[in-house]
Amino acid sequence: MLLCGFLGGQMLLWPDVGRSEGLPVVARADNVLTVPDCAERGLKGTTGRARIAFDHEGRTYTKVTSDLTVTVPMSWTHADKLLFGPSSEGYRLAMRCLVRGDWRFDTRWEEWRSHDPVVEPGARSVTVEIRTHAWVDERRKLLVGPWTIDVRPAWWGVRFTPPKILGAVRWQSVVVDPGRPGVSMATPRATRGEGAHGLLWTSVAPERPVTVRIEPSWPRRWSAQDDNAPFGVLNAAGYLLWDLLVAGALWRAAVLHRSRHRLLDPVEQRVTANLSNWGAALFCLSLLANADEMLFVAAGAFEDPDEWAQQARLAVHAWWLTALAGVVLLLFAGARRRLRVVGIVLALVAAVPGVLPSAVGLHAPTFVRPEAHGHAWYTVASVAAAALASFTLLALGTWAAAWRLLRDGRLLRDTSADFPLSRALAVSVGGVLMIGACQAVAKERDWLRGSWPSAFVDPTYVLRWSDGTFISRHTGYGAWHQAELRSGLLWSADQAQDWWTGKLWVLTALAMLAFLHVASRRRTDFSAPAGRLPVLRTEPGPVERWLLMVSYPAVVVLFLGIYAANSVPALLWFFVDLAALAVCLRVGSRRAVLYRRAGNKPRLGNVVTPADRAVLLTAAREHREGLAKLRRLDHGQADEGVVDREGIEEELRNLRQWQSGPGGAASERELPPGVTVVDAVLALGPRDTWWGNATRAARYAALVSVPFAGFLTWAQTLRGDALNGTLYDPFGFPEVVWSVASWVFAFAWAGFLLGALWRRLPGRRGPVKALPLAVAYAVPVGLFAVGNHLLGEEQDILALAAAAVLLVLTLTALAMDLDTFRAERAFWPSRTQLLLSVYQMRFFSLQIAWILAQLVAVVTLWQFFTSADAPPSGGGSVTK
Repeated sequence: MLLCGFLGGQMLLWPDVGRSEGLPVVARADNVLTVPDCAERGLKGTTGRARIAFDHEGRTYTKVTSDLTVTVPMSWTHADKLLFGPSSEGYRLAMRCLVRGDWRFDTRWEEWRSHDPVVEPGARSVTVEIRTHAWVDERRKLLVGPWTIDVRPAWWGVRFTPPKILGAVRWQSVVVDPGRPGVSMATPRATRGEGAHGLLWTSVAPERPVTVRIEPSWPRRWSAQDDNAPFGVLNAAGYLLWDLLVAGALWRAAVLHRSRHRLLDPVEQRVTANLSNWGAALFCLSLLANADEMLFVAAGAFEDPDEWAQQARLAVHAWWLTALAGVVLLLFAGARRRLRVVGIVLALVAAVPGVLPSAVGLHAPTFVRPEAHGHAWYTVASVAAAALASFTLLALGTWAAAWRLLRDGRLLRDTSADFPLSRALAVSVGGVLMIGACQAVAKERDWLRGSWPSAFVDPTYVLRWSDGTFISRHTGYGAWHQAELRSGLLWSADQAQDWWTGKLWVLTALAMLAFLHVASRRRTDFSAPAGRLPVLRTEPGPVERWLLMVSYPAVVVLFLGIYAANSVPALLWFFVDLAALAVCLRVGSRRAVLYRRAGNKPRLGNVVTPADRAVLLTAAREHREGLAKLRRLDHGQADEGVVDREGIEEELRNLRQWQSGPGGAASERELPPGVTVVDAVLALGPRDTWWGNATRAARYAALVSVPFAGFLTWAQTLRGDALNGTLYDPFGFPEVVWSVASWVFAFAWAGFLLGALWRRLPGRRGPVKALPLAVAYAVPVGLFAVGNHLLGEEQDILALAAAAVLLVLTLTALAMDLDTFRAERAFWPSRTQLLLSVYQMRFFSLQIAWILAQLVAVVTLWQFFTSADAPPSGGGSVTK
């Protein structure tokens, strides 16, 4: 699909002839080509206003906004063309003259436009208003509008550099608003100030341009160097060390399990080995994805943007690195013969052009540059095949690794089934082709943005004097467009590897899930039948609890703590997440219902067993009916035969004791003070085992989280400037789909934790049990938000995510309580009425809950709609 799109683009976009404007003539190969001229003399009397503003507040990267207003007389040759359609050649020529000058072709990947220029015709003139913006996210010369920003480590220089063709323009005002803390130097002397920190000039001479130096705060300066050493090296090292922490946590769990249980059955041996082996594989994959970038950044390979063609040689290695990552996944999956053969074929297709590029006629620096005669078809086909094969191998290895984890963990219906190679290969190839199509569309959009307003039809030509003397050769729009398509092909494997390896935390979750499933089926206490064992004796053991704790930062909270566009501080947040959850659970377990005692007797959880569920459910229903009778007595609505209040109270007291099978003593089956039989039933959860409660809660959480996942995805990828990043990023649309799926997965895992820890959580009702996990999520998020506030960075969707976690877990807990009393569902007209009966709630409680829900909604929406926009993630092919 990529190759067909490239060849089709060649046929459609290769220009054959130039458009004649009746202007100066130059020679082109074997014919004569007319070159349009901007008619500079016709711009006399033109007036203009220019403004540049730096927005440092509430952002990781400083946003620079340029406003340019030019009023040209109608006597200018191209003035009427400004009223043409934006896609017409005349319009692009006139606009090009005003924003680029004599450059017939130019690209600005760093410049963005929220909307097309606004053209307002007048009686004798035409006014053009052009707003552009850029993000200071790299140490380089940044061009935005008529301004040049020289980004340096300690300070940024700003110069007013309009096109030379506008040299005769009378600038009515030129404004520089540097934001806080203001400018440190400015030449020439400003006419007056504007606003808190702005400077305004009313007279600008071309020979003495406005020059300003600003020194932003250190977080903005550091963020602008995230691709340079040492910041880029530290950033990549942060991701690598995070994966090493996760891998170390998995190794520790495997070692602890083997030390605690000397004799493991074959199933346990496999899942324990998978746990430690996946930790090793994860570290190797992270090393492949991050170590090369650390080396290149440390060597200064991306320091000079003007050497973008030479940087293309670094993209070649991505084919065999991506293929090697796929091989690592296949080795972990224990690929059988057929799968190994397919993997070897894909690896060879990807590795040959990468290891021996000359074998297919590939010279990367030339491949990405415009060439008059193009490149051999087999070279382009080899590049496309290598990118397709390497990415397919990586995807196929991921499916094989996931299959092994699910199969060995007994999470598949048919655990003896072989890996469905045909279907997995078809899904992998189809998915890669779909992602490739999305890449092609995004790259085309990015090309149209970056090359605006260059002429669509602009062939390669040679400038000569009239006597035939050669001056220079200029490559036109079509050749550059083809070069950009080839560049996209060349870099696609590198971008795909970085994007895909960032999603492998799902395999970490599956490795932990498989181990927990097998461990939950292991019995170490044979003193009684499984149904007669006290519930606290079957709760997760130390190893299981450790994995549940580790899964919180590794799956639910994920990657917090990135400050100044650097991931090194994130390592500390791994331990902050663990500590927050550990403290909440330790404090909460003291008030858990099943951990309470009746005097000096054992804890309730060491008395009640799964076999008591039926007896307790019957007693719980009688308890609620008795309370209803008392309530009616209090309101003077005594039913026939219900007149003895003391008799009803005696029945309620008797319900605090129950018999549990033959030989069970009633005195040993007594509820602790302050705990009702309804509380005891709710504390057990809807299932007899902690694994059953966990999977049940995970299903409920996944179901109720879908609208929240969609809303959070919209906030992250489709709102404000983030939409630009989605539309122009090669992985923009796939990232939207992945974002929804990953949010649902993370919410489902949060529900899994809620169910697994259900009997250890405090509170008598489900919504109260959800609070410790929500607090454990909100504490690191809140601390991270405090850090963002102190550093002046954006808060993104932190408050929205914390509120969503609370609401999803609360709804999940409500569903769990309803499921506990599912046997009574047939006797109630709705689930809401059953829930109110279980909770014994009345109108006042509902009003309080409604008020609290409104307060949460108001605070969340206020934070959401006042947060700063995020910079787009696209950026053309200039940088990696």
